[in-house]
Amino acid sequence: MENWIEQPIVDPEIPEGDRRRMAVALPALLARPDPEPPRWVRRLFAAGAVLSATAAMAMAGVAGGTGRGSAMLAAMMLLFVAIVCTGVARSHEGTRLSRRYAGRYVIPATLDDPALDLLARARRAVGDVSGSRAHRLGLLDAVANDVVLPRHLWEIAGLVRVHADLRAEQAEALGEAMTPGLAAVLRPQQEALRRSVAAVTERVRELEAYADQVRAADSALRAGDLRRSDDRYLDLLARADDTSDLRALTAEAAALTAGLHTDDASGPGAAGLHTDDASGPGAAGLRAGNAPGPRPDGGPEGSATC
Repeated sequence: MENWIEQPIVDPEIPEGDRRRMAVALPALLARPDPEPPRWVRRLFAAGAVLSATAAMAMAGVAGGTGRGSAMLAAMMLLFVAIVCTGVARSHEGTRLSRRYAGRYVIPATLDDPALDLLARARRAVGDVSGSRAHRLGLLDAVANDVVLPRHLWEIAGLVRVHADLRAEQAEALGEAMTPGLAAVLRPQQEALRRSVAAVTERVRELEAYADQVRAADSALRAGDLRRSDDRYLDLLARADDTSDLRALTAEAAALTAGLHTDDASGPGAAGLHTDDASGPGAAGLRAGNAPGPRPDGGPEGSATC
């Protein structure tokens, strides 16, 4: 994207085709136009271009018929002369436009900082309105915006250009030796400039206020779009909270786990272990002190009599 400060702001009264050509021919508009030859000189060169081109075609025909290289060389030289004469006779399109519409365009890059700041604010406000959704939908006065806003932007551009020129003039005057007479001239001029800058600043603020209202309208339109999506959000919440089937499965798994713990606590293996420890014959014998021991006669253990 090209830097906007290099793009000319053009009087909207200029025909649309010329405005487009001026934007394309920017280098010629930025440069100070060079003196152009008088009209009679340009007409003379235009006639020379026509004659040279005619002679070149004639010599080319001769060269084609005779096969002479000298005739072809002469034709090429005449063609070169015709091109040069055409260039002198016709000035650059950008230069022509800059002269034709002198004073009816402003190139922001040529302004000082205070003027450029005001122009940038005005341009931003106009761009925000023109590019707004409310404008595209026809909710604003499109005809008035397309006519009034460019005119305001052009008028602001013209005023800040004058401000910049006058500030440069006053800076040059202040660099000289100040005398009572010079001070007497500068004081009312500075006051007039200050008041003009204040008026243009207020005009820019009004444009910005209008742009703020248009942005608020765009925000309201966006809020309306989002509000129409409320049902989707409610459906999303309902789908996210629908866990009844998971809760049923969790309860079923908990019941199964509890049943398995109960079976482990009351199974047959667990009952046999408790009976042997508490009331078995071996346990009773041990408690009575009747544990088998060695026989007095050294016989085998396990019986007291034969």
